[in-house]
This record gives sequence, C-alpha cells and structure tokens, in this order.
Amino acid sequence: MKKIITAVACAAMIAGLAGCGGGDDRNTAVQEIPRVSPDMLISAETASAAAGNTLSLSDTGIVSEGNKLTAVYETDPVGAADGVTVSIEQFSDTLSTTEIWNEYENTRILRSDNEKIEGIGADCYVAYPYIHIYDRGCHITISAGSGSDEGQKALLTNLGTAAAVALEALIPADAVESGNVIQ
Repeated sequence: MKKIITAVACAAMIAGLAGCGGGDDRNTAVQEIPRVSPDMLISAETASAAAGNTLSLSDTGIVSEGNKLTAVYETDPVGAADGVTVSIEQFSDTLSTTEIWNEYENTRILRSDNEKIEGIGADCYVAYPYIHIYDRGCHITISAGSGSDEGQKALLTNLGTAAAVALEALIPADAVESGNVIQ
C-alpha cells in the first residue's frame, strides 16, 4: 500500500511540475493581432474633413491584393473633386515585418524626390502624390489629390498622422516585437 501511495504522490508531483512549465517564467501566450483594414485607419468622415469634400467608400469596397488592402473614398458624382486612397500592407504569417520594411525602404530609395516627415509612425516620407508610413510592421500609403505644394503636404501629413495614431491603437508595439500572429 505504501508503494501505491508513493507512486501516486510522485505522479502528482510530476504533473504539478509539468503544469508549471518547469519553472520557466516567460509568458508564452500568443497575442492575437487583428487584420487592419484601411477604413479602420481613415474613415470616410476623416477623409471628408481632411479633403474638404463629402467622400464615401467606393462601390468596390475594400479591395484585397495579397497582404495589401485598399480603400478608395470618392465624391458623388465621381470626379467632382479629389478623392482619398488608403492602403495598408500588414505583416502576417507569410510576410514578415522585415520584408515589409525592405519593400518600404526600396520604394523610398527609388523616389529621389522624397521628403522625410518626422513624428509620424516609425518612419515616414512624402513622395507626391503619396505619403508613406512604416509603423508597427505595416506599410501605409495614402494619396489625396495630385498637388505637390505645401497645402498638399499638409493634407497628406494630417491624413498620415490620423492613420498612424489609429494603427498604434490597434496593434501594440510589443505584439510586433514578439512576432505574434494576425487573426
């Protein structure tokens, strides 16, 4: 009987130690990262306020091309004024943050007319007619109109700031660093 009690006690201790993970204090829980849609970054209302026109999401809705999602906000009737286009390419289980950064950086290098913008995302530049933002493992591209003056730069900067703030609220910095997965 003593042997049975000893065996049961040993089995309970082993199960208890296994449940503790062998003393490893690291948090191994995987944090779920949402798939970010461009309309989560810039809403029709935000696009309208920035552009000074009433804009709505185009009839095509959110268009998916690989890991890139694009939203086009247009006037009614189409072409009555400049619209706003917002795209986001997000890291995933098939596309790493390093690959997105390299694509972002290669695009910047090809545009010798780019102008670095401080204070938006981890890195940001304007190369008309776009503002490009790298933040939280994502590459955001926004276009609004076709100018290349200070007014156009201010419009792109305002939209870029709104998009980066929204992205940072959706994806915590530590989630990107720990390589968690998109759900």
